[in-house]
Amino acid sequence: MLRAHILLLAGLCATLSSAVTIDMEGLPDTGLDTSTWVTGVAPPLEDLYELNDLQIAAKNTLKPSSYASYRTGALDEITYQANLEIWQYIKLNGFTFRDVSDLNLNTSILGYNFSLPFFIAPAANAGLANSTTAELSLVEAAGDAGMLYVPSISSTKSIEQIASASVSPDQVMFHQEYVWSNKTRLQDELTRIEAAGFKAIFLTVDNTGINGIRTRSIRFTGEETDPGHASTFDLKALAAVRNMTSLPIVPKGIKTWQDAKTCLDLGFEAIYVSNHGGRVLDGAPTSVEVLLDIRKNAPEVFEKMEVYADGGVRRANHVITLLALGARAVGLGRSAMFSNLYGKEGVARMIYLLQTELGTSMKLMGESDVSAINSSYINTKWVENRYFGFGSS
Repeated sequence: MLRAHILLLAGLCATLSSAVTIDMEGLPDTGLDTSTWVTGVAPPLEDLYELNDLQIAAKNTLKPSSYASYRTGALDEITYQANLEIWQYIKLNGFTFRDVSDLNLNTSILGYNFSLPFFIAPAANAGLANSTTAELSLVEAAGDAGMLYVPSISSTKSIEQIASASVSPDQVMFHQEYVWSNKTRLQDELTRIEAAGFKAIFLTVDNTGINGIRTRSIRFTGEETDPGHASTFDLKALAAVRNMTSLPIVPKGIKTWQDAKTCLDLGFEAIYVSNHGGRVLDGAPTSVEVLLDIRKNAPEVFEKMEVYADGGVRRANHVITLLALGARAVGLGRSAMFSNLYGKEGVARMIYLLQTELGTSMKLMGESDVSAINSSYINTKWVENRYFGFGSS
């Protein structure tokens, strides 16, 4: 009898010790209770009510090395943190006396129609969160929602497998590509992307030659080897890449108004403002600051090109802010990877949560049509004071 009681007590102690309190990493405290969670076990998906919850669930469940691979930023992660914190300096304007009964979230990207103004951005190795379906669950959830998905060239699944997972022949996807020093590899991948039915290329231009030093991840992997990116990627090389495919190319990783203007002058249809999630150049400005800089110094960019942006987007208010600053569509990177812990159902919940927030915030701001969101809906003077050193004129 005594031995039975001892074993029971040991079992209770083991159960209690398996409950976890997780470091929330400074994310907003919205009341998420992790005290009943068990390390290594995914908490119930229905208990997660916002995109930050999905990150904490992934942190609790994934191998530390896998979580670090998604989570890591470069060096001191100043830009990573800035991406998450910039939103507190933006004020939203809510207008009353307006009919908001007919909600419209539809948008077009490079002439293709989508049901939502946000998309799943390129992020590598979806298989770290879900080894079975990896990128395939992202394809299916995006297709069901009528939104854009742009897989990474560093995906777990192949270009052809991802294309074959589309939910219908009408599903439109773009694809990301790096500028490899191996031009045979680059041509082969561009050819395969086009043959597989992808409609555009997001060409990453902000880490040519080398990756950022991502200390958090390197602690698990050791020092990174040469990624194989071309270090001679100048305008002549860019022109050569454009001649390697008939698909439209969107330069991804624009961080200055000068580069935005250059892309306009070169005749690109669109640019993608991004600091690579803070994973490349630590200290780079946020997309909010870059968009403001473009508006101040080269406003014609917004008039003559489509502009996409990402970086720390976790709430619909963040989407609204970037749209109001001139972005046509907004990318989601890490949140999609974290939600994929639950497969298609997790990604679908992420989309549902953000879509619900977006409709709610828009109505509360007195706007029912996402295409009508403009700078009148936000106040950016605080950011302008910090970034430019003076308020708007």
